[in-house]
Amino acid sequence: MEKSIPETDQKNNQPQQTTQENTNQEHPNQNENPVNSLNPPTNPQPNQPENIDPTKEVLNNQPEESKPEKDQNQIHQEVNPQIINENPQEVQNNLIHMENMNQMNMQEVQMAQPQINEQYMLQYQNQINQMVNNQEIPINNGYMLNYPQVPGQLTPEQLNYQAQMESNENKNIYDYFTNMKLYGIAFQNGNCPRLAISSLEKRLDNKIEILELIDNELKNVYEQQIGYPCTKLLWSPNKGKNSLLAFTSDCVQIYDYSEEKRVLSFQTRLNNLKSKYCGPLTSFDWNMVNDSILGTASLDNTCTIWDLNKQSIKTQLIAHDKEVFDIQFRNDENIFISGGADGSVRLFDLRMLDHSTIIYETKGCINKLAWNLQTPNLIAALSLDKNIIFIFDSRMSNVTMDELNLHKEPVTGCVWAPDNPTQLCSVSEDCSVIISSFGNEQAQNNNVSYSAPCPINNVDWCKSFPGWIGITFLDRVQLLRK
Repeated sequence: MEKSIPETDQKNNQPQQTTQENTNQEHPNQNENPVNSLNPPTNPQPNQPENIDPTKEVLNNQPEESKPEKDQNQIHQEVNPQIINENPQEVQNNLIHMENMNQMNMQEVQMAQPQINEQYMLQYQNQINQMVNNQEIPINNGYMLNYPQVPGQLTPEQLNYQAQMESNENKNIYDYFTNMKLYGIAFQNGNCPRLAISSLEKRLDNKIEILELIDNELKNVYEQQIGYPCTKLLWSPNKGKNSLLAFTSDCVQIYDYSEEKRVLSFQTRLNNLKSKYCGPLTSFDWNMVNDSILGTASLDNTCTIWDLNKQSIKTQLIAHDKEVFDIQFRNDENIFISGGADGSVRLFDLRMLDHSTIIYETKGCINKLAWNLQTPNLIAALSLDKNIIFIFDSRMSNVTMDELNLHKEPVTGCVWAPDNPTQLCSVSEDCSVIISSFGNEQAQNNNVSYSAPCPINNVDWCKSFPGWIGITFLDRVQLLRK
């Protein structure tokens, strides 16, 4: 049952956690720069007791604190997340409507855009001049560098690759080029291979594009300016409402796509600006069972669960000791997990938010999670700058079932197959796309792989048409037939 904790008591009178909990927590470092963040959170965090992280090295030659051996039958380590309760009227006032936000964004664009454009184009020109003078293409660790490109200008390698794709008679690969660096990608669960993509530029004119496979060609049917780059985008999992498209950046924005008119219409914006817990959003997930529930992860260490019917916050809690980078719902209305910069994966139940469980811990930072919806206890996790995919069972305490070492460079994305509970597709900075089989040694030796011309940023697997996989890299989207 959810506890009601006044905000003033959260700062000064936070209850002391148990010894077992403290051995698995880390004192938040307020001066530490967040990893892979858009903007560091400026909000103060609640005071918490200092804890020791056994995964870190002991400083100043001090002996490491002894830990009792864990029983193999012991389940997870419980922690007490701090629930943030605010006055309902204040929560309602925190919802910023379209008109006010548009005025704010326009003022920011008018003030910042000239300076941003000047710096951006200067960077373009300097790198292009360097390429012309040296008569070479910048290389980073043997791979093509993600240098800024002038729209419409392709390198010799890209032109050669494009010619090869156009000559592909089987059409197992479809390419779409844009004029911005791409990151986000999401397939709609609909009647045709329709997908949404988003740009990732350090500017205020980022955009979302809707692509469809028309006349044996991947075409842009609509695009929408969004301002800040989005960290993730998803279509509603409900087939009856699959026209809804949501994305996160500084807030949650939801649009409705008209298939007949081929246009995105603004629906709602969710933000909590008047609360001190309103950091930039790193990720979100849509509940698969109840599509009126949406959860977000934030740089201010919190997870927020939204009620879309009421456009209000169901609950907000301090989920990790550091920034939260991903959140995923199980195929269940109440169960979700989160991963963060403290290296832990934590499991929550909306019916019992007075405690959570640490189901996995590692050194470094957990930046992406993938929950196998066909095998609900199987989870894949990625650690920042590592080339390993960690596979573990949510019912077992901090036990890795497998560590897939398939890539030579850091893994940037992974997704479970929608039609096969043992298949996993992963992409990496080593330019490879690998479909591997988990739990079958003979099948693991027959992994399907594909090489892109440069490092891959993201991946998604089409649920309504499982034969299609989409990837993004540089200024390009590729639709791959499995």
